[in-house]
Amino acid sequence: RRGSGWMSAPMSRPISTATSGGRGDLALTNAPGPNRAVPFLPGMSYGLPGKKRFPKSHIFEFKVGVGRSLGVMGTEVDPMDRVITTTTNRTIMRDETTGSLIQTDFSKQAPFEPSFVGLEGKVLRFVADMTDAVPESLSEPYHERRFTIFYYLVDDSIQIVEQRKNNSGYMQGLFMKRHKVPRAANASAYNESEFVSLQDFAETDNIVIYGRVFLLTGCNQFTEEFYCVNGLSLSMPALEPEPSWREEQEQRQTATDVWKTGPVTTKRPDDFDSARLKPSQRAGYKRERFLKFNNKVLRFFGLWDDRKSMFGDKHFYTINYFLADDALEVLENHGKNEGRDPFPKLVKKSKVPKSAFGLQGIGVATDDVSDRAYIQDKDLQVGQTIHIYGRKILLYSCDAFTRHFYETAYDYEQPPDVQLPKELIEFPQQSEPPYQGFGTEEDSIASFYRLVPKGAQFDALKQSELDKVVFRWKAKLHMDNMEHAGPDDSKRRFVISFFMVDQTIAVYEPPVSNSGFVGGKFLERQRIRTHGTTKQDCKYITDKDMLQDLPHAITINNYPFLLLECDRFTLRYRNKGNIASLLSIDELHYKLQKNIGDMDGLFVTLQAAEQERDGVLHLDTFVQVLEGYETQLDEDEILALVHYWDKSQDGTVNYGEFVEALRSTRPQ
Repeated sequence: RRGSGWMSAPMSRPISTATSGGRGDLALTNAPGPNRAVPFLPGMSYGLPGKKRFPKSHIFEFKVGVGRSLGVMGTEVDPMDRVITTTTNRTIMRDETTGSLIQTDFSKQAPFEPSFVGLEGKVLRFVADMTDAVPESLSEPYHERRFTIFYYLVDDSIQIVEQRKNNSGYMQGLFMKRHKVPRAANASAYNESEFVSLQDFAETDNIVIYGRVFLLTGCNQFTEEFYCVNGLSLSMPALEPEPSWREEQEQRQTATDVWKTGPVTTKRPDDFDSARLKPSQRAGYKRERFLKFNNKVLRFFGLWDDRKSMFGDKHFYTINYFLADDALEVLENHGKNEGRDPFPKLVKKSKVPKSAFGLQGIGVATDDVSDRAYIQDKDLQVGQTIHIYGRKILLYSCDAFTRHFYETAYDYEQPPDVQLPKELIEFPQQSEPPYQGFGTEEDSIASFYRLVPKGAQFDALKQSELDKVVFRWKAKLHMDNMEHAGPDDSKRRFVISFFMVDQTIAVYEPPVSNSGFVGGKFLERQRIRTHGTTKQDCKYITDKDMLQDLPHAITINNYPFLLLECDRFTLRYRNKGNIASLLSIDELHYKLQKNIGDMDGLFVTLQAAEQERDGVLHLDTFVQVLEGYETQLDEDEILALVHYWDKSQDGTVNYGEFVEALRSTRPQ
């Protein structure tokens, strides 16, 4: 076996069965006879008299972690002789003057290095060509293929990979898996000389592997240096390093000039003018078209408006034109929830005629019909309409590759995309059913929107705060707006209550004797729709509709009412608590003068309540003095009185001026 330097010292050597000193014959005598010097007894038999070590015999051992079979060697090896520490390390250097490779050997004592350690990851690389015959082609009698042969030094295995070439028609890539290649079919697995080795690649231009002849054309730099170090020569030169992917992209030129010229066809050797044939009948036409235009597809977007017919609609399509074989494919674009059957292809990939001419005759192929009868790339243009089996499809757009193709191949620029008008889609709406009068209207409509109705939600905090907030108005029927008014309807009076907690309205009619009308509840408490709206609008009368300046007209269940006046609570709520401006101060003064009477006694009482003797009283003291008399003033009137006499806005009242104003007040 080889070491890390491929050619290393042997791992074992045969041991001689004879010893020096003229006793070789005695050593070979191991049987009873007259030539024995010692008796033939147990312990008296010696094969080698000079041998001092008697190890236990075995046929398998490990040396430096590598197992080997001693039985294959055919001899017994002493353990002391199995340790070899002398190896040869070769160093490759380049002469600075000549530039040639030179070899320098440095021998030194070093531990043994097995082959799989020194040769691990070292692979020889060869480039080879092979020629395959193509009998089915007239224009291409043979096809050249290029391979890369990898030779792994660690186990003498070979792997062959075919270099990829676009549109070659072969399964490229891994050509032969990595394994040891035998020279013949009856090679023995125990004889390494019957397998392909390094010597088979030296001084030759070709190599035979499984009956295939590979022409060696080159190798890499490492392979050349390896053969030079080991004293072997190669007949092939070392190839230049392959350029990187970025260098290839920089050097690669555009191939748009190929589009401008059609496929090149040559005449046959026999003077036959192939130009008279159709393009599809020329030799190699389809192959050349495939090699030049494979994977090049023109893509247009079309619209078929079929709304004029019964149950017609707008259909959007994607039209693919394959340059390799002039075939057309029409795919239908389906949107979400369109309700159409999932048939994505309107027309499969085929040649589409410009006008439907019926079925072709028996035995007539597609290529036999003139190319002008089918849709070609020159017939496709944005903004034009094409006929595909009776359907008028408008081409409204195309992709960027299609525009670039027409600019380079025909020097023609496709028109801009056609802007399709956006249509307003009106979806049908299901109307709510009318209210039948069972339960509340909210409960009835809840069963329309949900299979399991949910109760109306309410705000508990709002209900607790607005539970006692009720607005009341005194009203009468608006005679000008009544269609059928009675002679006594103008005398009727009503009390309209509005409940803030649930925006409901109740109408009560006070009973009047001998009026001819039964007093009592005129309208049950309920939510009232705004006059002139339908049930689908769901607009109800709110507090904003009720809290308006008086008199105010409002219609409740087709009855026109005129709100005349409201109670004090409604007035205070509407004016946000400030009703001083709504009350007359002279009327309040006259009311105090009438109820108190003795103005001198009032002055003495106010003066006695004064503490600082400066002629003013605090508002709290002033209100307490007035509450000691029966003034019959409510809370709003007291607030209006205090707001008027607190002229300096400092919380005090000049009681002297207050008493003089009461004395000078006259009834209105």
